Amino acid sequence: MLYERQKTIQTELDMRIPPGSKGEPQNKVRHIVFSQRIRGKSFDESVEIACKMVRQRHPDFALRILPPRQQS
Repeated sequence: MLYERQKTIQTELDMRIPPGSKGEPQNKVRHIVFSQRIRGKSFDESVEIACKMVRQRHPDFALRILPPRQQS
């Protein structure tokens, strides 16, 4: 059950928050969002928490996020 949740969250991350180059803060955001989602936070809450944490070290950080895909 946990594995299925992890796969779902990973897919969501891959579609919404693209990875950055090695060492970029974007990757730290992805990691934090993943851990917050595992703990039951919503996607938006998780992104907000992650951005606050990353901006403590990288005040000029600008998140690259994609809009959710429309279901057909």
